[in-house]
Amino acid sequence: MPSKERKRALVLSGGGGRGAYHVGVLRFLEEHEWFPDIVVGTSIGAVNGAAIASGHRAHSLWALWQRLRTRDVQRPNINPLAGSFLLDTTPLRQTLQEKGWVHFERINSAEAQVHLRVTATEVTTGRLHVFGNSDDVYPSQMRREPIGLDHIIASCSIPVVYPTTQLNDSIYWDGATVANTPLGPAIDAGAEEIVIVIMTPWETEETAVRQANNTPPRNLLAAASTTLEWALLASFQSDLKTFRHINALLRLQVENARLRAANKLLQSRLSGEEFNLSEFEDKNGDGIPDVLQEKHHILPDPIIVAPRQPISVERIIRYTRDGHERLHRMGYEDARNAWQAAGRTVEGLGD
Repeated sequence: MPSKERKRALVLSGGGGRGAYHVGVLRFLEEHEWFPDIVVGTSIGAVNGAAIASGHRAHSLWALWQRLRTRDVQRPNINPLAGSFLLDTTPLRQTLQEKGWVHFERINSAEAQVHLRVTATEVTTGRLHVFGNSDDVYPSQMRREPIGLDHIIASCSIPVVYPTTQLNDSIYWDGATVANTPLGPAIDAGAEEIVIVIMTPWETEETAVRQANNTPPRNLLAAASTTLEWALLASFQSDLKTFRHINALLRLQVENARLRAANKLLQSRLSGEEFNLSEFEDKNGDGIPDVLQEKHHILPDPIIVAPRQPISVERIIRYTRDGHERLHRMGYEDARNAWQAAGRTVEGLGD
């Protein structure tokens, strides 16, 4: 399995041909010596996550993306009336296997670069399943099993657009169908510091998906994709609110523990009894008595990297060099802005 270190987690959302955006973010993070220990990926995020687990860094992954074209990912379904999908992903299978994207033997060995988690939606139940190459730190429903090509393709199986994928004894659709940005698996895996990359504009919890220039969707694909993005953004907002509510509850519990400690100290002094201060020591200075560390684990808010303007929905199924280069630059710049907004030092910028 990967190293025991599990401090940093990178969560990569789905978005098809928009995935070059992830690589721009990764490049910025690496330049600032931030390397993930855990990667959680959905759809194209699962592809990039598997590449990272295989040993790719931003530079080599970007080289792969520069060569990636639409024909390397999909082709028209020659008999759409006989199936429930428009595009065949056989080319993607071949690309991942033959062009150096993934190394499954490494992903499932001690040489894996990260603790990898990929998601897919079970068609018959609508449940999100999480698959991983290592055990979780906290109790969860994650399925630890050897990650293979079918896991990655299942995570990419956009309903109607791509075919379902058989995995084990079930059939699956894209993990983004119910959770495009899965925060929970990163926490279950043991993350203490999380960077989330989404490809929908995000500024505040009230931010909605905005159509460029307020124009209506131009076609059926655009309309369906926009509707899906509204739903996916809402699911992420819900996850983030839950995350913050849990942290708030834990802070109240910690404050209650501090008050009980102060009360116990006061009572011991009034009664002349000896008080064991070591029970409430805080050697790491994080404000939580060390004895409570295991019980009360407060995580900082994740750093959320997102575009400032909507990315064209057509980019979900289009893979072109010009598009990749634009998205790569966007990812890098948006990562820098998010990093700076989080109070982190950005190399090369003055105070």
